[in-house]
Amino acid sequence: MKIIRPFLLFVSIILFGWLFFSNADLINIMATLNHAESNSEISKINSFTDINELKQFAVSKINQINANMDRRSESAVTRSIIILILIFIQIVLYATKGNIFGSKTSNFQWK
Repeated sequence: MKIIRPFLLFVSIILFGWLFFSNADLINIMATLNHAESNSEISKINSFTDINELKQFAVSKINQINANMDRRSESAVTRSIIILILIFIQIVLYATKGNIFGSKTSNFQWK
């Protein structure tokens, strides 16, 4: 148990860090640029005069949205599995109730 607990704690910290940094791409850091891109897309839609061009553009955007949803779904499944692994590790660490550094401060006795 002296080797397993520190190893599980290390794995747990690594997985928590991975979860933290994997969410970094979901933060809208460049909101102004994203709004400018949205406005550009809106002006592009407004500039269409032929309905068939507009239909093709709409279909391509829908396909792009579906691809993004699929990618996010895969990412969410991966994060859910990591969270379940972390829960299991934390349960094992709690169940063993040992001090990972090997010092027995709870058994300290005065002479």
